[in-house]
Amino acid sequence: MSAELVAGVNKLLFWVGLPAAVFHTLVEAGGSGSGFGGLLIAMAGATLIVAALGWFAGPLMGIKSRSRGTFVQAAFRGNLSFIALPLLLTVPGVPLAKAMWAVAPMIILNNALTVVVLAASQTKTGGSAAATIAKQVFRNPIIIAAIGGIVFSIMGWGLPVAISTTLQALGRMSLPLALLCIGAALMTVPVSGNRAQAGMAAVHKVVLSPVMGYVLGRWLGLDNAAMLALLICLACPTAAISYTMAKQMGGDEALAATAVVYSAVASAISLAVVIAMFAV
Repeated sequence: MSAELVAGVNKLLFWVGLPAAVFHTLVEAGGSGSGFGGLLIAMAGATLIVAALGWFAGPLMGIKSRSRGTFVQAAFRGNLSFIALPLLLTVPGVPLAKAMWAVAPMIILNNALTVVVLAASQTKTGGSAAATIAKQVFRNPIIIAAIGGIVFSIMGWGLPVAISTTLQALGRMSLPLALLCIGAALMTVPVSGNRAQAGMAAVHKVVLSPVMGYVLGRWLGLDNAAMLALLICLACPTAAISYTMAKQMGGDEALAATAVVYSAVASAISLAVVIAMFAV
């Protein structure tokens, strides 16, 4: 796959496939997304706990101040858009409406928390970068589609058959295109820097995150279907965009890139275990 083809497929998936799938799922689900609060609390709680542990454990592992924020974002920021969402749409037994209602706020939380930890580990405040990311969050087509789907769901509006069928067909391309894009990205991301620290970040992301989510989910009384959605989101690898964010905000590019690759390989095991345990 040429670089131009990969870029085009990424845009098609991000601007068309995933938003169509999210919007269609929420509209068709109607009011069945109610009761997603426990799922969102468990997901956000596990993310914040892992981020805090990574921040305080970083110096103990010899991570320098400049690399601290990079390590933390690699430890907590999952690839919700290109890995979790396509899996939620295709794995049997996932409560789609609840999952979609929970994922949209998590995308916002991940972006905001990334800016905070990267800025906190630099001498500069990172205010301009924070403003840029804030704009990106609220222009994110997946978040816009989720908000639109929630409004339609609350208002009880339906879709004409032709539009519903079209959106469903567009959404079905999400998983195969996402896998192609992730594979292409891994072929171009440079592996360098401190591999031991990158490995620890990957362990935080694909092992510690789902373990914390499992504990919180059971404590909150989530059923197996909600646990499946929760753990898919938490066991997915570090988002590839974390490498771009580290580069943009003066973080440790080598650590970010290597953590992305390591977590992607390790997530093949963590996601397989989650799906084997909870999928119908």
